[in-house]
Amino acid sequence: MFILNKSFSRISINLPQIVKYSVNVTDPSNIFVFKSNFTSEEQRKILHILNGSNPDQLSRFNVSQNRIKNLVSWKNKKGPFRSLNDVLEVEGLGEKVLEKICEKIITEDKVDETKIKANNINKRLKQLVIPPISGNVTDELQSAVGIHLGPVGSSWAKLSRTENKLNSWNYEEFSSLPKKMLPTDTFDLVRIDIFTSNILKVEMAIRIIQKLPVADFYIFEATPIMSPQGTTQSASVVSYTQQLELTSMLIALINTSVQHNAFLRKIDSNGTSVKTIQNRVLHLRSKIPARLFRTLVGTEKVAAVTTVTELVENNGTCMDFMLPCTPITLEQQLRNAFVSQTPANKELLGQALMLVVSFMDLCIYKNPVSLAAISPNKNKT
Repeated sequence: MFILNKSFSRISINLPQIVKYSVNVTDPSNIFVFKSNFTSEEQRKILHILNGSNPDQLSRFNVSQNRIKNLVSWKNKKGPFRSLNDVLEVEGLGEKVLEKICEKIITEDKVDETKIKANNINKRLKQLVIPPISGNVTDELQSAVGIHLGPVGSSWAKLSRTENKLNSWNYEEFSSLPKKMLPTDTFDLVRIDIFTSNILKVEMAIRIIQKLPVADFYIFEATPIMSPQGTTQSASVVSYTQQLELTSMLIALINTSVQHNAFLRKIDSNGTSVKTIQNRVLHLRSKIPARLFRTLVGTEKVAAVTTVTELVENNGTCMDFMLPCTPITLEQQLRNAFVSQTPANKELLGQALMLVVSFMDLCIYKNPVSLAAISPNKNKT
């Protein structure tokens, strides 16, 4: 008796290796058990497709017309498939055929998920940058300049795609640019002051353009809409208005500059007249750099000097945290120049650097870490 049991045990152990199907002892009505490496989640997806697809949709998965008819006939008689074991009851569907169908369904599902993710990324990119950029831009862009305009001055930073290198980094203070005076005693005095102020802003814009490095695109941060509370403070209104005016001047100068607009250089070299001007200026949505670099508390920006110093000196890594962006490379000369600045000028320089790094990581590299960092759902499970 002992020998008989031992022999039977040995046969039972080897049985799955020599037969395609085994008996389903838990469900006597179904004599087949489909042995596969698909996870429970994958099996649910497969059953959902098989139960919910019409004949045309099923043909996508390399299922012959005869097998499709048999699948439909089985479902009409017995209802939806509850497990892959049920599918084996369909005439003409052996284990190998079913496995191929399952693999095809899972592969198609993964492709669809990839397309959905890509579409979601593209939708988010359209919301991040204005005007929306095309695939040609993301493929061909080799450098960008981030331009920051603040109350005390303007700064810019050029980042090249090769090695994510910071090539140029500088600023221009606004100490020589007076604020517009409020209306005083006579209309003529106001008119003269506004005229003088506009002339000075034009001169300031020209000085910035003369120092601005050449790149494929120039990135501004979109100016936030002034809240009703801010309109009650005349100083805020003046600063806000001057920033909009100076931004408009810089955009016009950049797009019409033969030096800064490569399209104009190409047209000019052919000796033909310029009929259209291709825009080289993009706007990143307001406060995106602050969100990416965690310098936004509530709705207010806080000082970014510490974060920028970490990015410049340690390539964005330290013992306590890692910045959610691609590490930058830069010459020691630029690093030393930044370290020697006053805190106010460091802040000015830092805003331009954070702007161009945000644009490259989010819109050009499509860095998943960066995209996750600005997602409102990043803390949800």
